[in-house]
Amino acid sequence: MKRIALAIAILFFGPWCLAQTGAYKKLLNDRSTMDREVFYDQLLQFQKQNVEFSNVYYQLGKVEQDLFANLDPIVDRVASRQRIYNAKTSFGLAKNYLDPREVSRFPDWYDVPDTVSKDSISSIGVRKIEKSHENSENYAVYYEELIKNYDQAVYHYLKAREGFIEINTSADNLRQLFLKADDSLKIAVRLVGVSFDSSMYYIDNYRDIYQRLPHKKKRKVNINRRKIDHFRMNGITPANFLADDIDVWDYRDWSDRFLNLLKVEVDGLQDEIKTAFNFFVATNDKMINGDECIQAQLDDLKFQRIINLITKYDNESVLIDIFQYLISKLDYGNKYVYEKNCNILDVPPTDDYLSRKARIYQNMFISFQKADSLDEAITASGHGQETFQWFFDELMPGENGSQTFAEEQEAENYASFKQELVGLMDKIREQKFQTDTLTECFSADSLNLIPGALEDGNFCANKRLWLSDSLELFLGKQDDKNLIMGVKPFGEDFQKQWEISPYKNSEISFFKVVGDSTYLIGGKSSKRWLSQISASGIEYFTATLRSDEPIKNVLVNQLQGVATVVQGSNKNYTISKVNFSGKVVGTNAFELPGEYIGMFRQEQSLWFFSHTITTDGSKIIASVYDEGQGTVTGEYTYTFKTILKNPSIIKNDNEYITLLSLSSFSDDEIVYALMNYEGEIDHETIF
Repeated sequence: MKRIALAIAILFFGPWCLAQTGAYKKLLNDRSTMDREVFYDQLLQFQKQNVEFSNVYYQLGKVEQDLFANLDPIVDRVASRQRIYNAKTSFGLAKNYLDPREVSRFPDWYDVPDTVSKDSISSIGVRKIEKSHENSENYAVYYEELIKNYDQAVYHYLKAREGFIEINTSADNLRQLFLKADDSLKIAVRLVGVSFDSSMYYIDNYRDIYQRLPHKKKRKVNINRRKIDHFRMNGITPANFLADDIDVWDYRDWSDRFLNLLKVEVDGLQDEIKTAFNFFVATNDKMINGDECIQAQLDDLKFQRIINLITKYDNESVLIDIFQYLISKLDYGNKYVYEKNCNILDVPPTDDYLSRKARIYQNMFISFQKADSLDEAITASGHGQETFQWFFDELMPGENGSQTFAEEQEAENYASFKQELVGLMDKIREQKFQTDTLTECFSADSLNLIPGALEDGNFCANKRLWLSDSLELFLGKQDDKNLIMGVKPFGEDFQKQWEISPYKNSEISFFKVVGDSTYLIGGKSSKRWLSQISASGIEYFTATLRSDEPIKNVLVNQLQGVATVVQGSNKNYTISKVNFSGKVVGTNAFELPGEYIGMFRQEQSLWFFSHTITTDGSKIIASVYDEGQGTVTGEYTYTFKTILKNPSIIKNDNEYITLLSLSSFSDDEIVYALMNYEGEIDHETIF
């Protein structure tokens, strides 16, 4: 049956197919001598006779692509788009209707040599059709990119030219232009250069894309930049972008030179800026590293005038951020150096002393924060150092000189403030005699005591505390006797002034400086005891306490002659009232939600602070204790992101509380925080 069907097909259609094949063969053989339009029309006739004839589409695609390659891509845009579209469509149809057997039978139709095997002929022909279609699709994309980049190149060049003309016609001469120069002029001059750069960018793209197209005659698109020598005499002739060699006016060079001219036209601006900055460098070094009591007179420096001048010429310059920072840094430096070198208080670290210090550091911290934020603005503002390059070349060299300056200043500011915080933490420890333990005992010889100071045995001191220039305390033992010794320094020697043996010769476990001339000591023999001692070695009172728990803190009211004693551990605590006769006049128990870290009196209440560690950091809980009711009447929770280690609390005033702590992450880190009385942390900073 199959053979019969095949015979019938040959009988009816064979003669027609053979005739069509012969005519098509002849057309392809004669195409080199035939007019291209005639060849094209006859191909269309064959396409009408057999709409699924792959090779006729292949030949049409080649003709369309050849026509596209001979057009001017910029001038003949409509025809170019039509031809490349036709080529892409024809190659696509050739690919869709391609029969590999036809390629094997007629390899020359598909430009395939017949010197290889039939299988190879088929695969080569298929690849050739696919490659032709792929190329035509790419050419279509390249062509649109070519047009877009060419148009953008022309647009931006004309925009640069128009900006140049507008600036030239805005004044009769350069001096007149400078007299009314403002930020808008700098922006306009800069935009001329930016537009020119954009034009050259698109021209480069246009040239590169051109090389990818099949056009036989490509323009070289060589760019010849012509310098604008004078302000008004040239630079207004448009370029011919359709030439092989394109002459353009170099508006970028003109823009750069003109911006530089604007920059240096301010009389004395360079010297004024350099002088002011060098003054800052020298003064800042004295403040941070020196020991002189100096203050910078900010109003006399005229830094704001310099900022105004810089802003006039470039309101996007990072130099503005730098000088704004210099003002804030010197303000911080004034407060820092005053506290470090001027406000030296030779008094013991009492609660009032620590409170005054906390207020000073709060005020200093505000200036530190302002300087720190402006320091960050130098790098975060996005402002560049392209203008005023003379300043950066000389005073902040390097590709990112302003950023390096900002980073160094940030490190310096943090280090200086941290140094002061370390000193404050030392004072807190000194108030409780938590000074560093001496590595070796101080014998009579090592103490350099004046002969006769110790007649019986040697005194072994394991702690030493400076109270004033005329008195230091040593805590230790003489043989088996516990002693506090008051000595007067004479150069490297010491003269013993007095000595006190604690109650029943027990070891001292509590110490606190409570006044300029008094301090408290406490310990445990059979019971807990507390004594008040004067700086001259006089014992005012000794009280035996009712609770055996460790003494946590004592607040002394000199006017009322009463000491408030807090004892306890874990969460259980007691408050005792002790008069200056050594009598306990009242005791009350209460609980805290965490480990006790500090207390102070706020108006009519006692504020107790305890510490708990959470998975995310730490919590400081303020428990408000009403002495009249004898209970905790309120709590405030302060949540910290850092896990605190050995935190301390200082009352600043009626608005703020200071927290100082080490970080559990590193003993080299100090956490400084300002808290209000409503459970809020205004600042939490790690130094």
